[in-house]
Amino acid sequence: MIDKISSENKIQTIGIIGGGSAGYFSALFLKKTYPEKEVTLIESSSIPIIGVGEATTPLIMNFLHKTLGYNIQDFFKKTKPTLKLGVKFEFGKTGNYHYNNPFGTYNIYEAMCYNKNINDSNISAMLMSANKSPLIRIKNKITQIKLDKGFAYHIDNELLVKFLKEKLAQSGCIYLDTTIKKAIVVDENKGIETLITNNDCILKYDLYVDCTGFSSLLLGKSLDSKWIDYSSSLKTNRAIIGSRNNENNIKPYTTASTLNHGWLWNTPTQTVDHLGYVFGEEFCSDDEAFSELKKHCTSINNEKVISFKTGRYENSWKGNTIAIGNSFSFIEPIESTGIHMIIFQLKRFVKSLSNNIEIADSRLKYNTKVNKSWDYLKYFIAIHFKYNHKLSTPFWKECQENIDVDEIEDYLDYFMQKGPIHRHPSHPIYSKMNKDIIFGTSAFDINLVGLGVNSEFFENEAKNNLMEKKKWENIYKINQFLVNHAIPHKEALAIIEEEPFNLIENWFETTE
Repeated sequence: MIDKISSENKIQTIGIIGGGSAGYFSALFLKKTYPEKEVTLIESSSIPIIGVGEATTPLIMNFLHKTLGYNIQDFFKKTKPTLKLGVKFEFGKTGNYHYNNPFGTYNIYEAMCYNKNINDSNISAMLMSANKSPLIRIKNKITQIKLDKGFAYHIDNELLVKFLKEKLAQSGCIYLDTTIKKAIVVDENKGIETLITNNDCILKYDLYVDCTGFSSLLLGKSLDSKWIDYSSSLKTNRAIIGSRNNENNIKPYTTASTLNHGWLWNTPTQTVDHLGYVFGEEFCSDDEAFSELKKHCTSINNEKVISFKTGRYENSWKGNTIAIGNSFSFIEPIESTGIHMIIFQLKRFVKSLSNNIEIADSRLKYNTKVNKSWDYLKYFIAIHFKYNHKLSTPFWKECQENIDVDEIEDYLDYFMQKGPIHRHPSHPIYSKMNKDIIFGTSAFDINLVGLGVNSEFFENEAKNNLMEKKKWENIYKINQFLVNHAIPHKEALAIIEEEPFNLIENWFETTE
């Protein structure tokens, strides 16, 4: 537990408004961090959750199984997740081309120059291509392939929330099933005074956590925060979601496929693939998008349409109110950043409070860091669209020609001239990129390489930065041996659920 110091001691009661993954993670994390404080989660059972398949990043492993301490076998039995080693992008070049964007660090140079294949950049990428898991069986003994930065989960959101609700009941948090009618604001800068429920009960807390999703009941509506629009960089604002039976063909990765007016996600869970066609309503109607989706996925069912806007509010923490998740910001879902940013914001919030400074200073430091992280995340997502040349429909031409990436022009100029920067840590651009953003230079680099940007680099200058060929061949040979003996994904899921070993030791991302 964090030491009791000035900023934390001014907050004794915490009211979390809204459920879903944002609300439950907030309640469980804050109660775990501050067991002496009164933490209340308020949600209305009459408001349904969206209920899609949730793709995550490796940050969730440390958060669930170390920070919150949830047993991995118990989690598997109750939520039925699948493993995620990265994202397969059917983006970039025309025709039947794709690239794997795996978790971990990469050998981009060697994979491109020696193997002529970006999908050999690390062991996770090679496991993705083989549809294998990071478990290996040799002489009837099962062990783990140690993956740099580990893996993540695909989870059915409804099962996840059910699991978290069970944990909430055991946590010491207070749970209220009610609807908040309005918030009373005396001073916008100070935040919320009280909450009024539908049956006119008055609720009052020292800190309010807004987890009300896109409605942003507290930060957006009650505190009238300014909206910072991201649509000049991100052109999608609508999605048709649905599901189909995966017939036991469970992929260990999320798939992003290029369609005429946007892209399609495929998030595989143990029985169904959760699908979503993300598009820009400026470029096609719902009926047109639905027609294209049905041609691409003939067996899709349970379809529904959701709309969203990309951007953020001016600050996540205003007065005595902090917004977590979609109530503060939403980014195009192509890199599975939703839960990642929930965890990131919660950890940044606690870190800000743990500094021995006044709340006003904690708030300023938190907002500065979080705003900068979201803004750079916007550009990270934008490059997936700007440099995808698989199709040349009006939507994709607009992305290629008019997406705003101004704040990373220095990085893009460097990449166009000299290729990937992640092996040049002394360069000022490297320092700037890795300091300011969630996904650092290596993540930017592998996506641009996969998209086919400046491919000439690997035919010329890149040869000066290669590791010795024999060393690379040895690494590749070992990786290929591991892939050949790795257990297929579906079989591995059953093993993880039943075997009493610690699967996640040294397998998770611990950085923010």
